[in-house]
Amino acid sequence: MISLQNFGWNDYFAQQWQDVQVAGVPARVVADFGTSVRLVTPEVVTAELSGKLAHYTNREHAPKVGDWVDVTITDNGNAVVTQTLPRRGEIARNVAGKRTRKQIIAANVDIAFVILAMDDDFSIERLQRFLYQLSVNHVEPVIVLNKADKTDDVDSFIQQIKSLQLPIIVTNGLTGDGVQDIIDHIRPAATAILLGSSGVGKSTLTNKLLGREAQATQEVRESDSSGRHTTVHRELFMLPNGGMLIDSPGIRELQLWGTEQELDEKFDDIYQLIAQCKFASCKHRTDEGCAVRAALNNETLDEGHFERYKKMKKELVTLKKRNDANEKYKNKRSKKKLARSAKDVIRSERDSNRIRV
Repeated sequence: MISLQNFGWNDYFAQQWQDVQVAGVPARVVADFGTSVRLVTPEVVTAELSGKLAHYTNREHAPKVGDWVDVTITDNGNAVVTQTLPRRGEIARNVAGKRTRKQIIAANVDIAFVILAMDDDFSIERLQRFLYQLSVNHVEPVIVLNKADKTDDVDSFIQQIKSLQLPIIVTNGLTGDGVQDIIDHIRPAATAILLGSSGVGKSTLTNKLLGREAQATQEVRESDSSGRHTTVHRELFMLPNGGMLIDSPGIRELQLWGTEQELDEKFDDIYQLIAQCKFASCKHRTDEGCAVRAALNNETLDEGHFERYKKMKKELVTLKKRNDANEKYKNKRSKKKLARSAKDVIRSERDSNRIRV
């Protein structure tokens, strides 16, 4: 029998369980297949979602890998998930494309390894976007520089990200070099996730971490260093040391989900400079007394660093406008629905009075 404590059940989740109205037993989602999920209850079972959870609940509250859920076992042995417990340490983003909706990638994550391949696909901008999303939800980040066999100058890649003052692990997924360093960061009963774009070598590293061929792998195109998804669904694996690892499909487009205030906390160096500008409305271009422009001119602020901040800031401003517009639309529909309900009640009472007369 599997112990739920081995899968991360602790006092926090026990308290969440006490605070909500439950019908069954606690279970953790270890695989998400879209229409069904695999759970540990502590027995391993495959479960369907209740009708309410599948069709009438906001998508972001539907069970994802890593979630703790309330599951009911029916008389005929079928398992049905009825609700999701409140999360902590979720990995989220705005859905790809032009829509505006929060998408949960994984839930209840303690530590995230952001993987960058040391090839033509290396991107500091992508890294900082991942780090922002992790900071919003208080998930511990570790940077993994993978594919050490693709370069003769590993140090040049390290120097580009050294200023972030985060743990950096250099790995070679093919040989297994550096894999033990990743394992050493994952304590027993803690949940980790590998994040990165397609082709950075997540599936290869997952196989090395697990010590078996659990995930299929594919070669990356030499022409542009890009890869295709080899992981087609998200799944939680138990590591030999007692920790857990979530492997997920590569993220081609990480659209941000958060607030401007959270971005300012992440880019605290820029935020402090902005606070020193002479005018609150400073555009940081040719404005008089601009502390940001002065820092750029004397090269104490990196131009690329500031440009990445501006790009992310603009995206979050747009996100807020869209969310506000969506909320306004929902409120308008809700008011119309209430008005129709009130009219129906009045009409019903009027008809009832006519019948009595």
